[in-house]
Amino acid sequence: MTYSELNSQQKEAVNYISGPCLVIAGAGSGKTKVITEKILYLIQETMLKGYEICAVTFTNKAAKEMRARIAKIADHELLKGLLITTFHSLGLHIIKRDYAKMGLKKNFILMDTNDQKWLVSSLYREQLGNKEDKVDDEVVFSTLNAISKAKMNGQTPDEMKMNSSSDEMIHALIYEKYETMMNAYNAVDFDDLVLKPMRLLKTNESSRKYWQNRFKHVLVDEYQDTNETQYEFLKLLIGLKEKFTFVGDDDQSIYAWRGADPQNIVRLHDDFPNLKVIKLEQNYRSCGRILHVANELIKNNSHIISKNLFSNYMYGDRIIVHESSNPVAEAQYVSTLIYGKRYEKKLKWKNFGVLYRTNFQSREIEKNFRESRIPYRINGDISFFERAEVKDIMAYYRVLQNPQNDNAIIRIINIPPREIGNATTEKLGQYAKENGMSLFDAMDYYDFTASLSERAANALKKFKTFIKAKREMIDEGLEEDMIQELFDEINYRNYLVNENKNEQIAQIKYENIIQLRDWLIKKLKGNPSEAVEPSSFDDAVSSLCLREMLDQTGDDTELDQVQLMTIHAAKGLEFDFVFIIGCEEKIIPHNNSIENGEIEEERRLMYVGITRAKKYLIMSHCRSRQDEKTKISRFIKELPQDDLDIQTIESQKKADLQTNLDFLNSLLAD
Repeated sequence: MTYSELNSQQKEAVNYISGPCLVIAGAGSGKTKVITEKILYLIQETMLKGYEICAVTFTNKAAKEMRARIAKIADHELLKGLLITTFHSLGLHIIKRDYAKMGLKKNFILMDTNDQKWLVSSLYREQLGNKEDKVDDEVVFSTLNAISKAKMNGQTPDEMKMNSSSDEMIHALIYEKYETMMNAYNAVDFDDLVLKPMRLLKTNESSRKYWQNRFKHVLVDEYQDTNETQYEFLKLLIGLKEKFTFVGDDDQSIYAWRGADPQNIVRLHDDFPNLKVIKLEQNYRSCGRILHVANELIKNNSHIISKNLFSNYMYGDRIIVHESSNPVAEAQYVSTLIYGKRYEKKLKWKNFGVLYRTNFQSREIEKNFRESRIPYRINGDISFFERAEVKDIMAYYRVLQNPQNDNAIIRIINIPPREIGNATTEKLGQYAKENGMSLFDAMDYYDFTASLSERAANALKKFKTFIKAKREMIDEGLEEDMIQELFDEINYRNYLVNENKNEQIAQIKYENIIQLRDWLIKKLKGNPSEAVEPSSFDDAVSSLCLREMLDQTGDDTELDQVQLMTIHAAKGLEFDFVFIIGCEEKIIPHNNSIENGEIEEERRLMYVGITRAKKYLIMSHCRSRQDEKTKISRFIKELPQDDLDIQTIESQKKADLQTNLDFLNSLLAD
């Protein structure tokens, strides 16, 4: 689709540049095309420089696709400096320039989720005065969620305390200590990447003026998914010039659990009275019937801005609503239909998407697919390099490659436990920060060690001596011997057993790090048969780090596999055939949402699931699940019944009987 092929509403959205613009873009209405064409229009027609434009989205994948589209059709010279990025990458961009104004040193580190879990767990043990027992994962998870929610709402620890009930106060107390430790470590977490730049722009006039002057036009994709902090960040970034284009759809706001607030659309009206609203209602993805049932479903929600999707494609087949006796039968139905339709319609496996509300629903599907030899991929699987045990050993390798890597030092300084507690680590981080040195260098400074107990000082000295000895082995060409000694001396397998309290789980995790070790040794040796030269230890570790980044950002959607995923994960995707399984009360809508009165968000979730389908939609439910009778989802009942092909167990038996009778009659006729 070129600019000349855009419809009138899309062209209006592209051409409007004189003020604030909100584009309400329905599912499949070509919003990404509008954003890319508007960026080109701003550069080619209004003569803005590439570096004066900032386009923000929520995922690296979306940003990458947008950059690729623009690069194909624009002069690369004109695009110099153009920033197409995620909220968090934009925040990191600002932090790297203005870190000193935020109280950070240049070599600040980014804590990942596993680092955060370790820190919060340590803080709990300290708070409870029990430094040996493992803190319950649910407690750690709920506290991290509470801290993340506070940061997404722009709350400081003191503000969180003021708004906490007595039951929630422990979260606020841990948050306070968490921030102290983060400051000592010269570290930021994922939420800080937006929160800290927002606070900077709010309090520092020189930084605010710089960034407001830098970006003459700001574009935002999936605006309905913004939270409080992101909204304030955008408002401060835009300033008084009010030149922006925000694209979103309140009907697809399904991330309340991570702070998304569709009311930010209302706030936009209030904060920018001259806001121009343009609606994109023509869908270029789905057939007419699918859009009709989606429209009828979402009408049951209250709306900020109403719209009605339409399509110029054929109306399409009726939507199948299939009843199975239980999840095993449901899985059998799904696999049988996929096999049949794949050959009948001459489709590939990847043309089928199986969506579900919660991850547990995939178990029977996976089992059946394996038995039926249907290739599949579960979207959202944890990557090999994201596993905690792999990250631990990678951190050891990184420290041995570069002892100045503070992030890696923090991860392994007490893993496995070596009597270096939080108090010691906090003092180390603070001393290193105040004196402008790395954690590794600070460990044996007399001024610092004199402030510690003899036990703590010896523990740090022993750790540093250990790392230096292993580095010396590398420099002497004894890399393989060093790698094996490393495993033996840290006794990581014993640590896994103690942490997991389960020999089998510990063994699985240990095998993962053995695989990582073998990869490293293989790179050291090279492979003459494949013309792969031997590598030095440092080059081999760098190679693994690159593999780690690629693994995290890789995209397997081009593989010919049936895609299994939650409806949340399916946002932005599309398939010829879509199955939405488990369409039952307490699943969708989820039981928690029913109890908390959050039905509208669940309805939006079902709406998103339905609008992933291009040609065929199958919605299935079970009569019983885990030996309990179920009720069909209320959302099925809200769909226009004339557009549904309802297949109950009884009607299926009757149809099977009729098929057999017809077959017998044909034999008799012969």
